[in-house]
Amino acid sequence: MKKIVTWIALALVLSVIGTMTTVHAEPTQPQEGKVSQEDQQFLVDMAKSLGIKTEGKDNFTIKKEIHEMLIKKEAEKLGIKTEGKDIQKLAMEVHTAHLKEEAKALGIKTEGKDAKTLMKEVFETKITQKAKELGISTDGKKMEQLGKEVHEKMIMAEAKKLNIQTEGKEYKQIAEEIRDYQILNKAKELGLDTKNKNTKDLLKEIMIHHPEAARELKLFPSYGGQLMLGKHHQKH
Repeated sequence: MKKIVTWIALALVLSVIGTMTTVHAEPTQPQEGKVSQEDQQFLVDMAKSLGIKTEGKDNFTIKKEIHEMLIKKEAEKLGIKTEGKDIQKLAMEVHTAHLKEEAKALGIKTEGKDAKTLMKEVFETKITQKAKELGISTDGKKMEQLGKEVHEKMIMAEAKKLNIQTEGKEYKQIAEEIRDYQILNKAKELGLDTKNKNTKDLLKEIMIHHPEAARELKLFPSYGGQLMLGKHHQKH
């Protein structure tokens, strides 16, 4: 389970350096684009924390090197050889290793199955189990519809637990408020100065200066995350 949490944290960092937003599952090659001065500083700080030199390098090169370093570090933790391997191939090996770990924890057989098949089975098993736990009927429902119902009920339950007002708000807004609460709460636990800082800034600070805490920070998925995961495993 600890390895799965580490992979979630890795995906989170890759998502931030790729698009400067948080979410989801499988890491992809960072895309070149405009980066604000604030995000550029984050890239430089993140690179330095990983021992990557940034002098004379453009933003895309720095993002690419961070991406590759994180994948290689995760591969080494899993005992996967990295020498001479294409980074996307290596990323898929790491991704598949974590999928197998999660599948086994769910009682899913992994022998002879590729990453696409495993992702689909893991997704469907987790959604079905969660639906039963939440008292949601699964009869005659497509997996995407069931995933949507599960996620919406999870959002409302979590909001109630955190005393977040839900009346008149869309699910997306409520999910974002939950995530903001989680980040702010973790920042306060770590003794960070939260004054005049938004949750995006705080998340970056946690990832750079408290990487272990970042690994433990299980952010509530943004609304549509369950559906996106469903589409994601079909795409790959």
